Amino acid sequence: MGIEQTKTLISTRSEENANRLLRAGWTLLLVADRYEGEHQWLLYQLAWQREGEPVEITFTGVEPGPDAF
Repeated sequence: MGIEQTKTLISTRSEENANRLLRAGWTLLLVADRYEGEHQWLLYQLAWQREGEPVEITFTGVEPGPDAF
């Protein structure tokens, strides 16, 4: 699908939450390696590109670290 099909964006720092979103039908757009000072983390950016409303996912755990942007 093209990026123009994107209806909603969501991001997470958790691999587990990213996988939950993928299983629910979300599309992975980007995995970014982010850092600030001594802190480093991955950011997963996903898009809802299907018909209808996005599937709601209950995220697990705490997503530590400074804001990504």
